[in-house]
Amino acid sequence: MVLIFVEILDTYTTNYLNVVVSDISSEFFPYLFGDAAISFFQIFVAIATLGMYFVFLNQYLADKVGRKFLLVFTVFGMGIASLFIALSTNIIIYTVFLFLLYFFFNSDIWVIYINEESPADKRALFTNLVLVGGVGGALLIPFFHDFVSLFNWRIMTYFAIILGIPLSLLIFFTFKETSKFLEIKVNESLVKERRKLFKENFKTIFKSSRRKEFLIILIISLIIGLNNLFILVGEDFLSDSFTTEDVDTIVWVMGIASIIGYLITGITADKIGRKPLCYIYSIIFPISILIIILGVNLAGGTLMMVIIGAGLANLSFWGLRILISIMALEIIPTQTRGTGAGLKTLATSAGITVGLIVSSIITFSQGLAVSFLTFSLLFFGVFFLILIFLKETKGVNLSNID
Repeated sequence: MVLIFVEILDTYTTNYLNVVVSDISSEFFPYLFGDAAISFFQIFVAIATLGMYFVFLNQYLADKVGRKFLLVFTVFGMGIASLFIALSTNIIIYTVFLFLLYFFFNSDIWVIYINEESPADKRALFTNLVLVGGVGGALLIPFFHDFVSLFNWRIMTYFAIILGIPLSLLIFFTFKETSKFLEIKVNESLVKERRKLFKENFKTIFKSSRRKEFLIILIISLIIGLNNLFILVGEDFLSDSFTTEDVDTIVWVMGIASIIGYLITGITADKIGRKPLCYIYSIIFPISILIIILGVNLAGGTLMMVIIGAGLANLSFWGLRILISIMALEIIPTQTRGTGAGLKTLATSAGITVGLIVSSIITFSQGLAVSFLTFSLLFFGVFFLILIFLKETKGVNLSNID
């Protein structure tokens, strides 16, 4: 139950600024308009995403000092970073504090908690149940967005501030360390292994019998990161054709689609496996992006088409992302699981940064639609990578991974 609130906070902080992109860019770039403003804004967001590269340090430390300490640290950080963002007065200060927010909310230490504490046959189910509860954070975003016109975009930060700091204290005083980490702690040989330097953890991962699969997961994570572009600046793309109320409706539908997607993923991934769902999601995503683009560019904008496309895009994007996260944890040895999760996050972060920089160039000359469609087509490549290189991980015993 506590991890559900962690995921509510995580989901909220991940997305709350994405629905006020046009407000932020217009405040910080008052003399630029249209594609020029959003093009420059993407450059500063790309700089802020460098904070995600330090997430790897968090997850490496999860192997050194434990999962609990890092969970407390990152939850507290999400609240504090949101406070700093609320105090921003220009694009430079905003970028610095957004850098801090990226550093904290991308750690996903809670995913390690769930995977190490769940029965093998319910790992995906429990992970997705937490995600379903966490969608409450996404559904709160349009609620607070209604007040932006009365105040300003900074009101979006208040919920994260109020929830993050008390929640970190609750975890500190009530949580126990994960059983899998404690197994390492009481085993002297594994304790020595855990104390090795990063390069030793790195070698352990790539000496694993499933190292080739892990490399493929890193490539897929990079592609997923490239397509995070739609999540980050999609609001600006939609706001040119639809009213604020319409955009809020789209956000609500995306949140509901996430709940449906997590439930489908949680129930079926432990029954039919991870790979079949990965195939489906990798095909649905580019098709849904095309539906959105067509809906926006038809005369006057076709709201229903965009709602359907956005719902499917959100369902498939996050469905694939969480499945890849689960599969990564299911092929990495326990003593380096945090380090491996960090490498995967690093690959996703690289994709997000590169995607924003490349998109900034494309957007300035061709518009956001071309960027969205170009990156989404890479998901067809993901389909074949999974088909050819990845083995099914359903029911894997995490204690037996070498």
